[in-house]
Amino acid sequence: MSQPALLPGNRFRAYRGAGSPLVYRFVCLATSITLTLTNAYEDATVADCDDPTGIPERKSVLTSRSWGGRIAGQIAADHLDEFRADATSEVAIPYQFRVDPKDGVGAGNWTGKIFVENFEITKSNNGIVAFTSQFRGDGPLAWALLSAAS
Repeated sequence: MSQPALLPGNRFRAYRGAGSPLVYRFVCLATSITLTLTNAYEDATVADCDDPTGIPERKSVLTSRSWGGRIAGQIAADHLDEFRADATSEVAIPYQFRVDPKDGVGAGNWTGKIFVENFEITKSNNGIVAFTSQFRGDGPLAWALLSAAS
């Protein structure tokens, strides 16, 4: 029986881009990552010209693509300024989301720029302070497939 090679969570990671030249650094505090790709459609009702009394069919027309997501985890004081800067930035921040299975099959990354929509800091019962950052993509999200040898 053939079984899929499941992807361990540490093989899907977020990287934040900064500097010139642009360098992507691992967002090590993000223990939860969500990346959402969305297609928006406009619907049209299309009649069957050969059957005027028949029930029309719905036709979906792709009108736009968007993407966004969330990163969440524990906050460290030395990283708070970076998260706060992203949350107040009026310029989109470059991010990269990497997938790299151990065998290299299907490895690649999505690269695009984000705006932070919500940045939340929480604590409960005097435990470790946590954060959640919800973001929206700005422009395209490019996928680059990496070879198994790289």
